[in-house]
Amino acid sequence: MNKQFVEKIKAAFGEVGEQWLQQLPQTLESICNQWGLTIEGEPSNLSYNYVAYVKDAMNRPLVLKVGIPGYDFSNEIQATGEFQGEGFVNLYENDEKLGSILLERLQPGTMLKEVEKEAQTDIYLDVWNKLNREPSKELPHIHNWFNALVNPVPNDFITQVQIEKALEYKKEIEDTSAGNVHLHGDLHHENILYDHERGWLAIDPKGVQGDIYFDYIPFLFNELNGDLVLLETRVKQIVHMQALDEQRLRKAAVALLTVQVLWAVEDGADDAKEMNAVLRYLSRTV
Repeated sequence: MNKQFVEKIKAAFGEVGEQWLQQLPQTLESICNQWGLTIEGEPSNLSYNYVAYVKDAMNRPLVLKVGIPGYDFSNEIQATGEFQGEGFVNLYENDEKLGSILLERLQPGTMLKEVEKEAQTDIYLDVWNKLNREPSKELPHIHNWFNALVNPVPNDFITQVQIEKALEYKKEIEDTSAGNVHLHGDLHHENILYDHERGWLAIDPKGVQGDIYFDYIPFLFNELNGDLVLLETRVKQIVHMQALDEQRLRKAAVALLTVQVLWAVEDGADDAKEMNAVLRYLSRTV
């Protein structure tokens, strides 16, 4: 199993993560027996869930995703079910107790980040606009994410003034919202994949609801590599193509990115510094 994945799980989930890792081989065996699966391999970019390439008894190529059972994974299962349809990967099986979902395998599975930058925003918005944006009675509200600002982790990046500004923008977005809708929560360059039969599709939703502006933010600062000109290009393209209020989008970005920086610090992520630089720049444009 990927050593980096193991360390990431231990850092993020502590003792619970260690126990889950110890039980993972047995869990995988139970799931494979239950659904008649054969494991063929795993991707190299595992994050906070274990993912395996599998085949079932009908020899269909599928993807098995296994996470720590609980609140977050249950929300992902719920969201994956609600997003079923055009623009989203097909869900075949799920088991909340074991924290597992069985999905179609997208082939060749090219990530959006692998295509030319000039084409990325058009593809992203094409997928974005196909997703179910109906309100959900089951999914939690994205405002829960902003609890990270109430008792922030010790860090060298985010000041109290910045936290107050993020909370001000978050309240402004919610006070002027047209209503809560179903959000993906993490729609960016690595969660949009190409399938030779179905085209570009979204995967891996977080499972939240809230104001629709928040669902543009993950794409804005993903795969930037410090290129603020590219960031501005994305902002302008999305505002123009989606007929958005540009200042409202920037405020949503500042609010949510403040949370993301604190999460990155808490997880020990290497990109916290780069994300904070983007945040500082965006804060100056509002």
